[in-house]
Amino acid sequence: MKIETLKLWDDRDDVELTTFLTMPDPFFPDPIKKPAVIVCPGGGYNNCPRHGTEGDAVAMTFAADGYQGFVLEYSVAEKAPKEKVLFPNQLLDFGKAILTIREHADEWYVDVNRISIIGFSAGAHLCGMLATTWHQDLLSGYFHEDPEVFRPLAAMCIYGLFDYVYQNEFNRSQAGSSNPMLQGDLCTHVFGVSVPERTEEEKYSPYYQVSEKTCPMFMAAAINDGLVPAIQSVRMAEKLHEAGVPYELHMFQYGDHGFGLGRNLVEPFRNELAHACAEWVPLAKTFLMHQITPETTDKEKDPFAIFEE
Repeated sequence: MKIETLKLWDDRDDVELTTFLTMPDPFFPDPIKKPAVIVCPGGGYNNCPRHGTEGDAVAMTFAADGYQGFVLEYSVAEKAPKEKVLFPNQLLDFGKAILTIREHADEWYVDVNRISIIGFSAGAHLCGMLATTWHQDLLSGYFHEDPEVFRPLAAMCIYGLFDYVYQNEFNRSQAGSSNPMLQGDLCTHVFGVSVPERTEEEKYSPYYQVSEKTCPMFMAAAINDGLVPAIQSVRMAEKLHEAGVPYELHMFQYGDHGFGLGRNLVEPFRNELAHACAEWVPLAKTFLMHQITPETTDKEKDPFAIFEE
């Protein structure tokens, strides 16, 4: 596997793209380009821990199934220059990552028409924003590219924050909590203020940006999530349904927030209730396979065709 980290911006050291590539056998006569997955770890836009269950490990599990994997370390408060911390700088990082992959597509054996994205928590918010706004002029105008260049094949959002209006109401209801994510830090990192205007909340909430142009979306969350209420994923699914966008939603009883791949890395074989949420991984891979290779036979198009023979 070819693992390499590249700096995405010439004048910055904090935004990086790491590759997890399976390179072809040099004796193989006709190497096949592969679908790709870009992983965005969480961290509340304060940090972006690549080395964990929401970064490298995710890219590698998809790489093991034949995808070319990438991990994006986007702009966060701990590392980014002050003027680059606020949203939508992270979307520009995402756009730059996609353009970089497309630029190296031949070298990295990537099928540029099959680039999907996956994010966790804040990373899921970022993926949700790209999934719902790729066709708007932010990226195409900044990079002077056709909007279709930035269109993901599919987005997988795990315990995602989709609605800042709802999230901030929840945060206020948790007054006194010691968790920094529930004390305004997240909004400060995204909007620059702890109490943003509603118009700003909606502008950067995937829930309010859903349209028929939104790419297919897979979502998973745990009902007992104490940071980002899982009902956000339910409401997002409803919005996608109304817009006619393909989606899947999987709700797990246990897992709380930040379950990553669904296994406890310290004691991975412990019999823990939260481990049941690990099932999102094969479910997401099946969902992604359906986007990559749509059914084409008559029997697959019409499930009742078998009874007509």
